[in-house]
Amino acid sequence: MKNKNIYIIGLIAIIICGLQSCELKSEMYDEINPQIYPKTERDVRDLVTGNAYTPFHNYNYGGMFNVANGFMLISDMASDYGFCTWGGSVWEPLEFARWTPPVQEVERLYYPWTTFLNGISRMTLTIDRISGVDMNQDRLNQYIAELRCGRGFLAFLLYDLYGPVIVADMETLKNPLDEKILPRLSEEEMREFIVTELTEAAKVLPYSYGKSDADYGRFTKGLCHIVLLKFYMQTQQWDKAITEARELQKPEYKYALVTDKGAEGSAYANIFTFANEKNSETIWSVNCVSGSQVHVWYPHVVPNNLKSSPNGAFAGGWGGYKMTWKFFKTFEGNDQRKQTIISEYEDWSGNVYNEANKGQNNSLLDGVIPLKYKIETNNVGIECQTDWIVYRYADVLTLLAEAIVRDGNTVTQEAVNLLNEVRTRAGLTPYTLASFSDSRDFLDKLLMERAHEFYYEGCRRQDLIRDGSYVKAMTQKCADYGQVAIVNENHHRFPLPEPAIIAGQGIIKQNPGY
Repeated sequence: MKNKNIYIIGLIAIIICGLQSCELKSEMYDEINPQIYPKTERDVRDLVTGNAYTPFHNYNYGGMFNVANGFMLISDMASDYGFCTWGGSVWEPLEFARWTPPVQEVERLYYPWTTFLNGISRMTLTIDRISGVDMNQDRLNQYIAELRCGRGFLAFLLYDLYGPVIVADMETLKNPLDEKILPRLSEEEMREFIVTELTEAAKVLPYSYGKSDADYGRFTKGLCHIVLLKFYMQTQQWDKAITEARELQKPEYKYALVTDKGAEGSAYANIFTFANEKNSETIWSVNCVSGSQVHVWYPHVVPNNLKSSPNGAFAGGWGGYKMTWKFFKTFEGNDQRKQTIISEYEDWSGNVYNEANKGQNNSLLDGVIPLKYKIETNNVGIECQTDWIVYRYADVLTLLAEAIVRDGNTVTQEAVNLLNEVRTRAGLTPYTLASFSDSRDFLDKLLMERAHEFYYEGCRRQDLIRDGSYVKAMTQKCADYGQVAIVNENHHRFPLPEPAIIAGQGIIKQNPGY
């Protein structure tokens, strides 16, 4: 039975969760009397579970990692290989980086901001509420560290999409009726907040949890350091990124690439199976179980005329999300990662769809099917109970290789070896130093390797922006589809919702270029 500790928001947690967004919505801080609640360690655990973990769910259409408008989906849809068959005013602005305010119909652009910005304040209030509880001090410190990790984690995700956000101080949160409008943090303040929260949390949290541990799924030192690694990569602090990646290589974390093929014939495919859930490569995932959290990836990618899934467990979905044919052709022929992508299938009438006969839009006309997760027999309707992986150790190895080369502007044997660990796991021929003409050639090959390894895991947009090639890639994508390209470097960040700017009364500033 899976641990359900972090799945469900308790009633008390819901009660305390009203708070500020761009303008501070009222929360009666004294409505919960601290003399009465929280009083016990169980009270504290419930409050922390409800407030630290709630934003990071993937439950149908809710949570920062949900498959309809969550961080990973909108990040990769706004990259060179992301495509949605449903198109129209909802998807095309995202697919072709053509978003300009007010674009109210493109709510996916704004969902993380409008839904989760308040989460940072909830965690701040919870830290204050639990700090005086008479309980084991080590356990209390760990719960506070979980909240600080949550604040840093959420702040980084929002920063990645929108730039600096609003972070309310405790005095403001305790006096919501003052209706004080807070500005966004400065770039420097935002960066300091992310680093401080994650660094301090990492000092207290355990390295990782084993798959049989009752606390598996709660925040760890490993999560803190991989978020810091990604932050330093995106801010091009290569030396600090190297330090974070080397930290995660230490044996105390017990991270390792999955090399067992299981029943899949491919170690890569085995990562995303129910049988190999909580594997050694997973640094942090959203724990899924029917009745608590489930994801609905299958119906979003599987077309309605698919005759049968490989094991007969799921047949027919909505066939929306695709990987473009152009990108699919960049995979080498014997790349085992292609086994998790459907480029040919049979319908109920015996018709075969492939590149020669692509069928209609929700078949293969707009691209191949990025299945990723094995379709399991324990599905509940359209719902999948396999944990949704957010961060993997393969990410650490490839980012370390990239940081080493960028930091020294030279290709080293260590960088090549790190890249090969991931590359050879996919059944491909290893590179040698002679495989690269210069550091730029190495980075081009590495970024393509990452694109193949992490498709629809939320990495591609970050990679292109960090590399300085996002505008070029999206301009080419527009050209490939006969779309007008308006993308420029301002599109590295999404615009803020127009209502936030209006409510901000000149204090909350829109991102440049919008």
